[in-house]
Amino acid sequence: MAKARTEEVKRLLMEYIPAEGTTSIQELWNRAGVSLEEFAGALQSLAARGDVLVSGTPGEGPPCVYLSRACELPAAGECRRAARLVTAAVPALQAELKERAAAGIREILADGIPRTRAELAELVELPPGFPGALPEVIQLPGGTYTLRDTSAGKAELARRAAESRARSEAVHRQRRLVEELLEEREVLAVEEMEGALGEKVLPEAVAHLLRLPGGRYTHPDSRPAWEEVARYLSRSEPVSRKNFLRMFKRHKKLVALIKKGREEPPFVILPDGRVTVEAHPEGREELRRREILAYVHYTLQERMGGRSFFTLADFAPRERALARQEALQAGCVPFKAGREEFFCAPIKADPARIARELKDITGLDIPGRGGPTVPAAFLIDNSLTAREAGRRLGIRPADVHDLYEQGYLQGFELEGNMRYWASAVDALRSAPNMEHRLRRAEKIKLADAARILGITADEVKRLIREGHLRSAGRPERGSYQLRRGDVEDLLARLPEIRAGWEDAPGQGAERPARRKKRRPRRRRPEAVPPPGPIELDEYQQRSIEALLAGHSVLVAAPTGTGKTLIAERLVDRILEQGREVIYTSPLKALSNQKYRDFAKQYGYDRVGLITGDVSINERAPLLVMTTEIFRNWCFANPEWMDGISHVIFDEIHFLDDPERGTAWEESIIFAPPHMRILGLSATVPNVHELARWMEEVRGSRVVVVEEYRRAVPLVINWITPDNEVLDEDEAREEIEALRQSGGRRQYMH
Repeated sequence: MAKARTEEVKRLLMEYIPAEGTTSIQELWNRAGVSLEEFAGALQSLAARGDVLVSGTPGEGPPCVYLSRACELPAAGECRRAARLVTAAVPALQAELKERAAAGIREILADGIPRTRAELAELVELPPGFPGALPEVIQLPGGTYTLRDTSAGKAELARRAAESRARSEAVHRQRRLVEELLEEREVLAVEEMEGALGEKVLPEAVAHLLRLPGGRYTHPDSRPAWEEVARYLSRSEPVSRKNFLRMFKRHKKLVALIKKGREEPPFVILPDGRVTVEAHPEGREELRRREILAYVHYTLQERMGGRSFFTLADFAPRERALARQEALQAGCVPFKAGREEFFCAPIKADPARIARELKDITGLDIPGRGGPTVPAAFLIDNSLTAREAGRRLGIRPADVHDLYEQGYLQGFELEGNMRYWASAVDALRSAPNMEHRLRRAEKIKLADAARILGITADEVKRLIREGHLRSAGRPERGSYQLRRGDVEDLLARLPEIRAGWEDAPGQGAERPARRKKRRPRRRRPEAVPPPGPIELDEYQQRSIEALLAGHSVLVAAPTGTGKTLIAERLVDRILEQGREVIYTSPLKALSNQKYRDFAKQYGYDRVGLITGDVSINERAPLLVMTTEIFRNWCFANPEWMDGISHVIFDEIHFLDDPERGTAWEESIIFAPPHMRILGLSATVPNVHELARWMEEVRGSRVVVVEEYRRAVPLVINWITPDNEVLDEDEAREEIEALRQSGGRRQYMH
């Protein structure tokens, strides 16, 4: 129907555009006699298709845009430029229409006789949003309109002023009495306040108070109000300090404490600056961490106070990480002797006492000379680096480490670097069998080990796999390194090991054959019924009926059950009636996709897209935008939404998002009162609570429609090591077969 009307307006415009010469867009509008929306949509379509040529430059004042018929199809770039010129000229034309209508209304009402909206509409075309666009027009209690400077207008203004003063006095009186009641009790119900006041409580009298669940009121910085904030944080993820200050700005004292970094129970500030409460798992974890840290700090102070070296072996694993962090922050230096980690206390001590403690750790007699020193400096003074030890022994630094790994030399690791005890190096230098020890510590390749043992390289690898030989370092690309001493020590046991191989031939070398794959059983596919008309589910029908009845609707249904179909049926009805609708989504990518889908379904001239990056056809009757854009419109351009009847919030559960949820909350609160809301989501557990809140802030009924049945049931399958897909019965048979055959051996490679 709407498409046929658009084609009719196009034909009408083409009749009024001269075949030769030009006409201004204002003259064409005056002759067409159609609505501005129909005029703009039809003219944009003609310009985009190249049926008319557009010239001129739209400016601030009257539109200077001229139209003429196209003799031949212009280039695509010219068509786009023509459509842009028409789009830019329409706002100026609309402003001129409003000014013309305003002048006519002022002229009609100048006689001082109030008139109804219908009477004015018979005499002049009313501008959109009347009377909001005319500040000099005032509405009288009977529903009629007059000018402010008429006698009736002045009387109405005086009446409103007196009513405003009386209401202001009543508000001050009620607020004073409510404050006196709150001094006695922290929380008051509406019934209690009205009983004490003897009249109905005005909303302005309690606007400065916080409304608690159940309709009770209290001060924003009272203990019950803070407890309500704590209950909210206990059910949500921790919020950043910036968001906390923004979300709970009414609680001024609480916000001031958190801003200064001071905690007020039950609120907890996490190490990353986020805020939560003691009842939240992360809050409990942080309090437990602080208890452990306090215990660790106290224990470390005791240990460092009396010893030069200490370990963290007595701490629990979780406490050990905190103890290590605390020890490093206190200036302790870690070092490893063997496999155990020690810490050097950051305090000076007598060298003799340090030497005695080191003897208990290493078994070495280290001379304690000189004055008091810190333990870390004592370690460095009595040890050598690999280069220094190699120079003293006359060998390479790499050989020094080989001797250490073989146990011929003692050392320790200090802050990631190996050092060797000077006394142990001197003892090794004077040993008579130094050359023999170096030879035994030498690293040899796999082929050298095979030559020494008189076997093949594969048999040497088998000795390594079975644990008879230990690799000296990680093998690289299959190249092993072994200690000569280990290989020579194995010579005596090699005949016995090879005899064991002969008793069990093939063990460790052969692999069990992999079983042959079998084709998994498949169920016979069911016959696909022939396509027919779409039958709506019961919940879809109830949703559409409630929307057509003029109510806002919240739909909570599983994914894949057809929530979008409800939105499409609503859009169909709105476009048929010549009204406008907005579809919002949380993501730009989703908005782009919905724009393409709707454009294919309703036509590109009837669908617009507005995101932070793209703006297409802003005056279309169906607009797709992100929720943040809609929120900005509610604040900056509310007059643009006078003709919009509904707004659709896809994924409305983003209202609970701690970072972006305020966009949905503010959109619902500040959307024009005449607009109805359709909210779609699959993950709103408290949909009835959300509906009650929307009814409270919007002042209109909100219908909740829930659907629990999944349209696409979840099916669980199993995958075997052979990549077969099995159903439950097949999987149970497979598990039983594996159990009887002894596990996974048949799958080993």
